[in-house]
Amino acid sequence: MRHRMRGRHLSRTAAHRKALRQNIVNSLFTYGRIITTLEKAKETRSFAEKVITTAKKGLLKKNADKPGYVHCYRQVLAKLRNVDVARKLFGEGQWRETGGLAQRYMDRNGGYTRILKLSGTRLGVLSGGSVGKIPELEYNMEGRDRKLRLLGRRLNDNASRVIFELVEGAVETQSAEEIKPEVTTA
Repeated sequence: MRHRMRGRHLSRTAAHRKALRQNIVNSLFTYGRIITTLEKAKETRSFAEKVITTAKKGLLKKNADKPGYVHCYRQVLAKLRNVDVARKLFGEGQWRETGGLAQRYMDRNGGYTRILKLSGTRLGVLSGGSVGKIPELEYNMEGRDRKLRLLGRRLNDNASRVIFELVEGAVETQSAEEIKPEVTTA
């Protein structure tokens, strides 16, 4: 029995799980929305939210307590191992004018990420007589039009797939009305 055993092993060693968690969170903060499996998203969610909380605490100390700000910055950098993502979180460098991700969540007490399950099977979404028609999600991310086939299961191992995204402004250039997906059948 797994009493008081926390976390998922994900069929990986401890070092591999740590690297996977860092890579998923770096991709999430870079793009705002990624597609991964349900288990990886659930395991990574708490780590991502703790990193954002640390960045928020650092931003509160930016003007009053400069050593405290640097300490929080270095804590985030040690967890993520990516300078560009840490700068994006704190609003440094090229993100100085627009503000960072942590600034975006200053009024929010947790719940910075969202997990949306993709429905359907490998054969397509079963809805009446439309077997084989696969709905698609069309959206614009970082100035590029993207298209995502909404299949809920991965083809090789039948793992459930999800959209793992940041809440409130998952895409920086779009407003809330533009984020609503248009589902078309192909």
